[in-house]
Amino acid sequence: MNFCVGRTGVIFHMRFYLSCIGQVKKSSEAKPSTAQMDLANRALCFALRNPPEGTPKTPYVKIRELVRKTDGTKPTPGAMCDAAKNFKIKKGQLGRPAGSKKTSKKEDKQLLDVFHEIRPPGHGVTSRRLHKALPKKISKKISPRTCRRRLADKGFIPTKKLSKSDPGVQGTARRMKFGRAHKDWDSPKWKSHLQGVGDIKEFTHYPQALHATFTKLRSPWTYMTKVEKKLPAFQRPKRWFPKKEYEKTKKQKVFGLTTSNGKSIEFLVPTPWNSEVWAGLVRSRLVPFLKKSYPGKASFQLLLDGEKLLHAPPARKAYTDGGITILPNWPKYSPDLNPQENVWAWAEPRLRELETDTTSFPDWQKLCLQAVKAYPSKEKLVATLAKRVEMLLDRKGSMLPM
Repeated sequence: MNFCVGRTGVIFHMRFYLSCIGQVKKSSEAKPSTAQMDLANRALCFALRNPPEGTPKTPYVKIRELVRKTDGTKPTPGAMCDAAKNFKIKKGQLGRPAGSKKTSKKEDKQLLDVFHEIRPPGHGVTSRRLHKALPKKISKKISPRTCRRRLADKGFIPTKKLSKSDPGVQGTARRMKFGRAHKDWDSPKWKSHLQGVGDIKEFTHYPQALHATFTKLRSPWTYMTKVEKKLPAFQRPKRWFPKKEYEKTKKQKVFGLTTSNGKSIEFLVPTPWNSEVWAGLVRSRLVPFLKKSYPGKASFQLLLDGEKLLHAPPARKAYTDGGITILPNWPKYSPDLNPQENVWAWAEPRLRELETDTTSFPDWQKLCLQAVKAYPSKEKLVATLAKRVEMLLDRKGSMLPM
């Protein structure tokens, strides 16, 4: 050990040396025991500190010599004091008392009144929407989960409406062939081999006279009781309106494509709509978008659903000119396998929340694009193909739940 010259240096280094020895000594000591006193020892603490009237209390110093923890060590003064004071006091139950609820009967009635108001028979509603519609005094007190529980207490369970979809024998065979060919493709492989998934969705604008009926019929599921499930209002008919009424509606097609790196392009499909128009859009909008999304890449493989115009000769030539190839052997009539359908399924209810009974058609067209563009988690969309193929094979080619 080197000492500095002079008295001050010697004192400093001696103190430093002694402090190091102290640290070593402390680290070598055993850690305090985490064991506790059992019931009998806690009872003994209580009895010695709460003796019968006229008998003196036993000092804690002597009690410490009599009681022990479960590992044989002596308890701390705090542990003995706690046992002496609280041994016979029952610990309070965490949360609400058994059988009690967050809401009163009056609040339950208010919740059900709001539920019936925003969910006429057959209309769709979620627990979040119900929670949002409640008076602030109740919504601040409970969560959407509590809303679901209160509805379940009254027999209202989220249930899918009765419907069926059968791809047929040939359709099932095509779907299974596609599934077997891609069963080993995991999410990273899909993202590396497929630059984007695209589709065209036709949205329908319902005039004020039909809007209320459409709002009821469009919902695929809602909260309902077992009795309600059998009522006509809670079943989805194949034809929603008579032909004359349906002619009052207006249509708008939207093209959307989402890339594997999380970018997207959306635009309204113009009228008239034919293969030449689409080929022009491929050259003017789709190809520039892909080149911007994948700088330095000259070729792109896309999944486009089975609409005939998307695969007509003029479109195929535009794809070739732009370095685009279409994923081969895609089974026809399989919207459930196309991840772009997730965007439409998400955008439809959002569009209906944005529109009103009096929204004009030009304003409604803008809302269509606004709803589609707002889809979250775009970067995960293409990767879901791996899970879809797995589900397809598990279901033997039948339609996937959407």
